[in-house]
Amino acid sequence: MTDETPIFDEFTARMSDPYSCALMRDYIAHFANPVRLKLLCRLVRGGRLCVNELVEVTGEKQSTVSQQLKQLQMARMVHRQREGNRVYYSVSDPVVEDTMRFFSNIAERVDTFQGGPICWE
Repeated sequence: MTDETPIFDEFTARMSDPYSCALMRDYIAHFANPVRLKLLCRLVRGGRLCVNELVEVTGEKQSTVSQQLKQLQMARMVHRQREGNRVYYSVSDPVVEDTMRFFSNIAERVDTFQGGPICWE
């Protein structure tokens, strides 16, 4: 038994509720979209970025970036702030940063097996 056992007990109890499971599934699904994953990766690494900067670093179309940022904003994963004619985005949920660190660890492990990069530089 470890110090983490109560956390897992609470998680197990929470996951027995279908509504909680659906909320968890929906939250996790935001990380499954490759464009959203790229955007979150960039926002975690770069802090506050405007849409034009995110378009440039991801190589995606402006309309695609804006659409996906809207989804992330609706999920309360990113914060939107308008300054003049620019709109800046930043990560608003600390769980996103923790999750991206977790994914980075997975990417490193997978890279050692497959020999190729997973996260975007």
